[in-house]
Amino acid sequence: MSKIEFKKFLNLLAFIAIIAVAVSLLIGTLFGGEVAGAFSLVAQCIAYFVTAVYGFYYVNSMRNAVITIVYIVAVVAIIVLLIV
Repeated sequence: MSKIEFKKFLNLLAFIAIIAVAVSLLIGTLFGGEVAGAFSLVAQCIAYFVTAVYGFYYVNSMRNAVITIVYIVAVVAIIVLLIV
């Protein structure tokens, strides 16, 4: 997968996340319940993934050990707290 195709894929994921957030808020406002929570969780996971990938490119460009460690700790914390 080329770099341009990967960037388009990330942009598509961001677009899907925005749609999922909108649907989640709409369903939550109209009906409430677990369906809205499911859409919200999907939107959050996609948003976290896209943010982590773009953050990785920044960390990779900085080439600083402290920034890399902070990035790794933050990503692991997000994954662990999302599971719990």
